[in-house]
Amino acid sequence: MSQRSAYGGQAVIEGVMIRGKDRVATACRRKGGDITVRHDVADGLTQRYPWLRLAFLRGTPALFDSMRLGYATLMWSADVAMEGEVQEKPSFWQLFFTMALSFAFAIGFFVLLPTFVINFFPGAHHSGTQSANWFAQLIPTPQAIFPNILEGLLRLLMLIGYIAVIGRSAEIRRIFSYHGAEHKVVNAYEGGATLTVEAAQPYSRIHPRCGTSFIFLVFVVGIFVHALIGWPDNLLLRMGSRLLLLPVVAGVAYELIRLSGRYRHSRFLQILISPGLLLQRLTTAEPSDDQIEVALHSLRTVLEDEGVLTPPPAVVAELPTSSEIAAP
Repeated sequence: MSQRSAYGGQAVIEGVMIRGKDRVATACRRKGGDITVRHDVADGLTQRYPWLRLAFLRGTPALFDSMRLGYATLMWSADVAMEGEVQEKPSFWQLFFTMALSFAFAIGFFVLLPTFVINFFPGAHHSGTQSANWFAQLIPTPQAIFPNILEGLLRLLMLIGYIAVIGRSAEIRRIFSYHGAEHKVVNAYEGGATLTVEAAQPYSRIHPRCGTSFIFLVFVVGIFVHALIGWPDNLLLRMGSRLLLLPVVAGVAYELIRLSGRYRHSRFLQILISPGLLLQRLTTAEPSDDQIEVALHSLRTVLEDEGVLTPPPAVVAELPTSSEIAAP
């Protein structure tokens, strides 16, 4: 992956987080209008343990690192947005359990619920191998293709519906605009444009390495991976197989996302990720110049921290000479 393709991020409350190869920066606009920036070091699992960066293995730890970092920067941006208000900061364990519950909800709603609901669809129940032997139920059959496709389509419909519902909130729509700003500045940088608001504004708010496209690919890859073990008639076994195969599905989807970013002009990859790019039109919105300015602050900070850009020289006020001080 080229140096210019190593940057991505996410939208936060009134700001944007950009992550590079080794550094992270989050820029947020304060209530007074000025922009504050938080500097971080990318020290996740893939940085600490090089073997976790192996192809097809790095998907799950990279996803975990993104969730952890994203949650931390989101909480910081909330503190910035509520600056000056009386508030009680949550403890570490409160943050931990909140994140754990959010993750459990996502798994339960998007992974386990669809495979349960499909049982009530005509033609899906008892479409797998019916046997008291659990291993025998994991043998793929032609009849298992239909319920696996149906399950994948249901997941996608639930995802689209979820995004459409939360997107009706004015606060979420504003975050979607910052999401669009993040994509525009990264696209501008990768396109070799100058890092100014005027230069970044014409660029697309859609980007192939977006997390939205990754989630879409996870659902699509899941259809093919799950088909390899058929459609177990035992509901608990089927749910357990979905959970156990999550690292495999995430690993394959992650590699496809990386390839789509590196070979974005490949016709095959364009077709593969095109539905995910369409889905981004729900999770991004056209940003204002002020929002792009914030995103540029974050990107420039990461580039400066990693030595890619040279920080502008500090403005030092000229002190009066002794003769000027003595003059009447």
